[in-house]
Amino acid sequence: MEIGGEFCFADMGPAPDGEASVEDLIDGWSRRYPTLLLSSGRTAYLNVWLNLLHTGRDLDTVLLPSYLCYSILMPFRRMGVRIEYYRVDADLAVDWEDLERKAGTLGARAAAVIVNYFGFPESGDVVRAICRVRQTGAHVVYDATHSLLNNCPWPAVADVCVMSLRKTLPVVDGAAVVWLGDARPAPALSVAKERVDSYFSSRALAMMLKTSRVADGWGNSHDYLNLYDQAEAALDRQFGANGGMSGVSRSIIKRLDVNRIRRARRENYAKLVRALHEQGASHAGFELLFPELPDDVVPLGCPVVTDERDALRERLAARGILTQILWQRPPEVPQEEFPESLQLSQRILVLPCDQRYSPEHMEIVARVASTRGSSPCSP
Repeated sequence: MEIGGEFCFADMGPAPDGEASVEDLIDGWSRRYPTLLLSSGRTAYLNVWLNLLHTGRDLDTVLLPSYLCYSILMPFRRMGVRIEYYRVDADLAVDWEDLERKAGTLGARAAAVIVNYFGFPESGDVVRAICRVRQTGAHVVYDATHSLLNNCPWPAVADVCVMSLRKTLPVVDGAAVVWLGDARPAPALSVAKERVDSYFSSRALAMMLKTSRVADGWGNSHDYLNLYDQAEAALDRQFGANGGMSGVSRSIIKRLDVNRIRRARRENYAKLVRALHEQGASHAGFELLFPELPDDVVPLGCPVVTDERDALRERLAARGILTQILWQRPPEVPQEEFPESLQLSQRILVLPCDQRYSPEHMEIVARVASTRGSSPCSP
């Protein structure tokens, strides 16, 4: 048994029978806002920045959170954009005063990126700070990759929203850019045709091999894990500004029942939290970052923090439970200025609770996670 890890084609589930699909969800956005479907989050960020430059404004700086994935940095590094950071605390709360102060200094020269963490909404203080940031003339780019399935993935105060799809859904590729404000995508930056490159080929093959493994027991995990890694490396090398989402992924999102996925994620998160409390997780040396689940949240995963993160991860992996570290600190983020984010990157671990699994699986995750020092062979 394997719990967690990358998605594969076996994770699509039954096609929706008269129910809303993920395609319907995205179509709903596109009826209200200009929406582009692109190949990856990196492509989406590159497309957004070039579109903002196309408006004729004198942009030269991007203001990023101190806690982020390295892939967000890549498009800006490629274009030589000046990068500054604002503070995110160890509990994933945005330091809204630091954000507002730095954005106010930069004004219209900057685009401020707000990253949603695990689908949980920002505080009212942060939302009000974002409003004041926009009043300085800065654009606000909201990354809703983690909140993709929330009823409202983005706060109304954002100018443009970026979402990668593959963190939440069993697609080969795909990202969405939704223009919420007055800016519009330039014709020269419209979506190009899909390109079957080495990233797409490696990831599609990895998903096929994992499907045969989890569905029928054929093959071994090393083959598809290596291909997933190869796909990620290829994506780092090869991404443009307007590559379109593949037809394969467009076909997949038509077959994904969005409400079933939402329900499963919420039920699994709630069950996992209850089971962790019942198993005495606090005595096992870790704590939940989000112990409560608000009504409108569809969580990406269940993040916990512990001083024994690597040992916990190994213990879970030995029992077939694959976890994620979101994220390792990119070396570009100054650790002396942002020690809270450095500490978080060293202590965070994300337990799986997505739509592939049942409440019974969550019981297993909680039991293994809460058994301190358990042997890989223990029941």
